[in-house]
Amino acid sequence: MHTKLVLLLSMVAITVQRATAAGNPIGGAVFSEESCHKTGVLVFYRIKLVTSWSKKLFPKHYPEFRPPPQWSMTFGQTHNDSFHLFQLKHPASVPVATFAETGQAAALEESLAGQQDVLFDEFRLPKIRKGKGESEATFFVDGTHSSVSFITKIIPSPDWFIGVDSFNLCSRGRWLEKVTIPIHPLDAGTSSGLTFTSPKWPTNPRGLVERITARYPLHFASSFFYPEIKHLPPIAHVTFTKIKEYHNHNNVHKKVKKLKYKQRTKLLRKLNQRQPQLGAVDSSSGNDILSDKDCRVSAWSAWSPCSKTCGLGKRNRTRNVLQSHRLGGVECPALIETEWCGSARQCAEVDGYFRW
Repeated sequence: MHTKLVLLLSMVAITVQRATAAGNPIGGAVFSEESCHKTGVLVFYRIKLVTSWSKKLFPKHYPEFRPPPQWSMTFGQTHNDSFHLFQLKHPASVPVATFAETGQAAALEESLAGQQDVLFDEFRLPKIRKGKGESEATFFVDGTHSSVSFITKIIPSPDWFIGVDSFNLCSRGRWLEKVTIPIHPLDAGTSSGLTFTSPKWPTNPRGLVERITARYPLHFASSFFYPEIKHLPPIAHVTFTKIKEYHNHNNVHKKVKKLKYKQRTKLLRKLNQRQPQLGAVDSSSGNDILSDKDCRVSAWSAWSPCSKTCGLGKRNRTRNVLQSHRLGGVECPALIETEWCGSARQCAEVDGYFRW
């Protein structure tokens, strides 16, 4: 009996070793790298940015006024793995450089407008008017757009910013429930100023995006030059928290009415992008209605203007009956179609940013 028990335990140990070596978790739960990428999955996240720029942590050249330390609005997007907002050791794009220098997102928005095939959702966090503060927003990802990027300008500064490029919220086949990332200042490489309030001297030739450290730039005049310490403390932290995971459109529509206004606006907008409008094929297609007893309808009209210019509204389109159905034929489909339009983002007050 004792010999059989020893033999059984030995077999179990070998099985465990093989499973561990193969990278499989014990207990039969084998996570597929594709489990985040199921079709029909829509995941709702919250982003919270907490900044820690204080005189205690960063006393050198701490700007007391004109202007005091603050942060621009945060501009971000979710996307697939082929997109990069910026990359360390690479030149910043002109729109990213413009944002890093001025905090203005118009050029960045325009450049991203032509990349809708790789982008999924866009989000903005409000400005933080002090060195220490926080702001948050929400966004969506799906199975083919599981990465998130964002950028925030440090004000005042020549071309310094903070941000994250291509952080994948799908890890080991599962959506991350909550993750916090320390954030350090970055240099866009387009302006040669060394201090927060330096004039904007263009860097020629343009440099690369670099992480600012206690010894980079290696110059005693640099506002982040602290040779007595090994590493700078994080100047901010960002937290991504999963709010809800939806697995099919029917389930999503049932949940929409329970969401808050801004969340509902974002969700409906994503559904409109993902799910094509359904309806009967118009009679001009020729081959779809074969019986002379079936109803025939015209093509859809153009969409009406949105009922609201600010916030969540509706718009309609219509079609007409060309031939009513007769006994035994297919009845007429819906003649009016309605969809959501507008965006809560349009209600936000638009203001300019300081140029420093």
